[in-house]
Amino acid sequence: MGEAATEQVETDEELVRRTASGDRRAFEQLVARHEAPLYRFAVRSCGGEREAEDALQDGLLAAWRGATTFRGDASAKTWLYQVVVNACHRRHRRRAGEPQDPQPMEAAAAVAAGESGPDARVAAREVGRAIDAALAQLGEEAREVLLLRDVEGLSGDETAAALGLGLAAMKSRLHRARLELKERVEAALGHAVEEVLP
Repeated sequence: MGEAATEQVETDEELVRRTASGDRRAFEQLVARHEAPLYRFAVRSCGGEREAEDALQDGLLAAWRGATTFRGDASAKTWLYQVVVNACHRRHRRRAGEPQDPQPMEAAAAVAAGESGPDARVAAREVGRAIDAALAQLGEEAREVLLLRDVEGLSGDETAAALGLGLAAMKSRLHRARLELKERVEAALGHAVEEVLP
């Protein structure tokens, strides 16, 4: 056998353990794997790119410093989301009362690009704007559960762990949040919609 042996990819949990022992390269690998979805979540949760960048930086710094506290009760991915959720909460508390600058929904842009005809594109953009506005109006708890579960695609268990809730409590919060979002979108559009988020 030559030197063509494949390098084994480390799990997130192994990278966190190496990070806890001060291995900066392991932390950089962990961040590279999860930075994009964590940032996407932070943009929606914190209300804008600048706040998201700061929250993500704060969260990742907290993860670097707190890697020794990772117990493995949840996955490393879930733990990272929890750290960013907490960073967003701290930023919300610091700037309570300031207006938010929500970013357009990527999903609405994808629908608009995938459908033919100007009417379909206009309708998709209208729905996207209504979703953005409705998300921005939701309370922090409702917005976070929707973003983690329906936008970022975390499992029910992962979402519950990231929010520090039991599974039943998370499901109840998610159900209420989905209903509230749907009601707000329908009120903005002036007609019923089948489904708001996938």
